Amino acid sequence: MHLSQSESDAILEFYKTERIRVAASLKHIDRTIRLLSGKNVDEESGVLLTRKGDKAKKRGPKSVWGKFILDELKHQKKPLSYKDLMDQAMTKKNIHSSKYSNVRASILNSAFRLRAIQGKITTIEEDGKKEKFIVDVTWLDDKGNLPKAHMKWLKEEKDFYPKSVDMSELPSPKYEEDLR
Repeated sequence: MHLSQSESDAILEFYKTERIRVAASLKHIDRTIRLLSGKNVDEESGVLLTRKGDKAKKRGPKSVWGKFILDELKHQKKPLSYKDLMDQAMTKKNIHSSKYSNVRASILNSAFRLRAIQGKITTIEEDGKKEKFIVDVTWLDDKGNLPKAHMKWLKEEKDFYPKSVDMSELPSPKYEEDLR
């Protein structure tokens, strides 16, 4: 096929505008189908969508304590109890002991969000014990068990024998930024 430069440019421009038109039509069709079926979740990623069909974004400031919890888990590379986490927060952030109840509440709220909404952490527990340990979800295998090194550390250091985590009960992230 031998085309002059002007013919090639005209064809290229035509197909670019057609692509934009077809993409807009498909977006309209997807939105209409979603509105008629009443779904507000993206089928591919499972994240929430706005009325217009855009991926929903979290509102408000991001949690400083949530980032602290995730950073501590990565840094320590072992399960952490809530008490250990609060003590580390007090020392690392240089917070006066009179503010312990505020730090405790903030960490508990952030851990709840990380566990129940974002699905980034979970807690492990032992039958008959009140104490729970926070673990990164990525540490668990497909059966909900911790790696042997973590199990050994919990057994030797804390005299703790955790149950397996039910992987089907872990929430999937609701927002696209939680997928990262």
